Amino acid sequence: MTLLAHPQLTVDGVVGATLPQDAGLYDIETRLADGTRARFTLALPAARRPQSGHPLIVVLHYGGQPTRYYGRPLIEQLFAPAFAALDACFVAPESLGGQWTEARNEAFVMGLLDAVIEACPVDPARVVIAGYSMGAIGCWYLLEHYPERFSAAVPVAGLPAGAVTSRVPIYTLATPTDEIFEFTRFETLVAAHRAQGQPIEFASVPAQGHYDIQGFRSALAAVAPWLEHIWTTATTR
Repeated sequence: MTLLAHPQLTVDGVVGATLPQDAGLYDIETRLADGTRARFTLALPAARRPQSGHPLIVVLHYGGQPTRYYGRPLIEQLFAPAFAALDACFVAPESLGGQWTEARNEAFVMGLLDAVIEACPVDPARVVIAGYSMGAIGCWYLLEHYPERFSAAVPVAGLPAGAVTSRVPIYTLATPTDEIFEFTRFETLVAAHRAQGQPIEFASVPAQGHYDIQGFRSALAAVAPWLEHIWTTATTR
């Protein structure tokens, strides 16, 4: 794994040499090539592995000063419950500080993606980039820079920092009560994408403001069948 400076990981506090293979939710720490400690949460489903492997959802967390395994609650409380029908794997990196659009976080996420695809029972043709708030900004950014790596994107409650020209299917969600991102900007963005023929879906969510993460869960569940349709369509072309 090119992500690691040495073949040693700490999984739930226990030193080991490889990523887990059994079903479960794991907090994992490693060191990057420059010696930086890096952490992420990995969730593997109990469902039997499909022949091609499970879908993989990369989850980027919101802003704030990251605590240890800062992305884990987004797996547990939002994305895993909403996407339960997909029998997916989830990986949520903990930011190395700053925005997901910064070079070291970009390199960490993409290196982690390579490592998980190499070691875990996932289907590289069904990788989704997702995120909430600051994580949504990072989601838009990585989709623009690495469109060949993702089958779809699900940015929640966050707008892109720059232009997005990717033709990868996008499903974005926002609430009219958002105190951080003006709702009309989402509507304008979606209209512009559709006018250019870019594949994008949009859901207006009745959440109680930007910080009501749980308020997005029901609407996010509707994205699961959309993802299945995207994947089915891709394999039948």
